[in-house]
Amino acid sequence: MWTTRFLIDDGKWARLASTICCIALLSVFASCEFNQYETGDGQYSYLRADFVEVHTLESQQIDYAINDDGEKIVFDKPYSVKWAETKDSLYRALLYYNRKPDKAELVSVQRVHVLRPLLSDSVKNPKTDPVTLESTWTSECQRTFTTDNYQKARYLNVSFYVKTGQHDAELVHTIGVMSENRNDTLRLTLLHDQGGIPEYYSSRVYASIPLLSSKQEGSEGNFSIVRLAVNTYQGETVEFFPQ
Repeated sequence: MWTTRFLIDDGKWARLASTICCIALLSVFASCEFNQYETGDGQYSYLRADFVEVHTLESQQIDYAINDDGEKIVFDKPYSVKWAETKDSLYRALLYYNRKPDKAELVSVQRVHVLRPLLSDSVKNPKTDPVTLESTWTSECQRTFTTDNYQKARYLNVSFYVKTGQHDAELVHTIGVMSENRNDTLRLTLLHDQGGIPEYYSSRVYASIPLLSSKQEGSEGNFSIVRLAVNTYQGETVEFFPQ
């Protein structure tokens, strides 16, 4: 099946490339397994999926996570993840784990790319190639220590699909977010460059947009409403979120 892997995440842009994978996505695997009902302490009795910030004990080694309810999830042992390269840092992720009374057993962890909004004046020729929007929601993660001068991280989360197909490895999707303050509204636009990739299959992408840093970097005044515009195959979709 066709899946999508992230190649680059510099905090502002993310580039994606398609690759053939013979192993089904965990989300598909889990949905198939849960159709089989199990009672008691079955294999999947404690399986959970949370959006989190994972903490690195060492480079490429995570030891706990903080979910969006502010709950600290301590792993039964440190786990290796190649994309978490900086020691003693937090990375946004989608976490599948078995929740036990004292420790959590990690099943799978998928990086969720953090897209820091770029001011509209700094974006030349913004591209908004269509995507298939699945869902949007806001969340607030209460950290256990201060990072980037904040203990709270408020996110606007987006789940969407990009179209992909067989192509040269040099071709990549590029995604980002453009911001503009108008009166009391922060206007966000999802940017997407298809990059010449054929559009045959759909591949899901998760992204989180930090709203606190948007407010700080926008610096044109406070805002009470967030407006997100996404170009879809059915036309532009606009959603509003109160601050």
